[in-house]
Amino acid sequence: MIHEIIPIRVPGADGAAELTVYAPDNFPETGAGRLRTALIICPGGGYHRLSDREGEPVALRFAGLGYAAFLLRYHVAPQARWPVPQRQLLAAVAYVRDNWQRYHADPHAVVVMGFSAGGHLAGCGGLMWNKQELYRPLHRRPSVFRPDGAVLCYPVVTGGPFAHRGSMENLLGERHDELADLVSLENRATRQAPPFFIWHAADDTCVPVENALLLDAALRAKGVPSELHIYPSGGHGQSLADHTVFAPGEDWRASAPCAVWTGHCASWLQRRFGDYAVAPHPDEAVKVGRRRKRKLS
Repeated sequence: MIHEIIPIRVPGADGAAELTVYAPDNFPETGAGRLRTALIICPGGGYHRLSDREGEPVALRFAGLGYAAFLLRYHVAPQARWPVPQRQLLAAVAYVRDNWQRYHADPHAVVVMGFSAGGHLAGCGGLMWNKQELYRPLHRRPSVFRPDGAVLCYPVVTGGPFAHRGSMENLLGERHDELADLVSLENRATRQAPPFFIWHAADDTCVPVENALLLDAALRAKGVPSELHIYPSGGHGQSLADHTVFAPGEDWRASAPCAVWTGHCASWLQRRFGDYAVAPHPDEAVKVGRRRKRKLS
């Protein structure tokens, strides 16, 4: 496995974000020319901290399933406000594409994944990759920043009546009233968005399930593929929804109904990106990657 920490620097940020890599190696027995779907994982934390439960455990689980996992420790309040975290995510997408050969990652299968407020960030990546305020300071063509898919886990979506106000206020600061509609993801859906996988617990009282419903409806109205799973119970912050993400004695909080989300997500990823997973020969993998890279440059 390639395990390293990459600094992600963007204009307007106070220092670098960190992109931690968990990329499985390729071996002859498992396919020397394998190109893996890349997952860029954004933990939640209300845009004021980053949840460890939604970071490394998730990256390791999906790396174990054969994905190239990248954990983005983006900046949060008070260190950063809109649009710094969003630029950091776009820069991370571009970094993975630029370095696809090193990580055995398919440059046409770069997926953003986020939890709670990190789900909002991932949604911004999927829906606002071509917004000039985000990409222009990065001095690249916007197409290099477009994720190929987005996985949103109990996401913060709206600044409207069902908002998680703490997340929105932390992201926007004094500009909350001015920008709340702009960063409401249900208002940003366009036909240029990638496919989405969204899940939520029906009894979530922290970030109401209406957040997921609003986004799913907005995507479908634009003809964007969206797979939505509403699990009956689990509340908020389940992460992997098993004992590995809860402290000893707290594993009673793990929700069995939510725990199936990783399998549902892996099936969705395979259906969407499985055709890119293996090349017939290492040399051919390089050729395929170069062709795709030229299209993205």
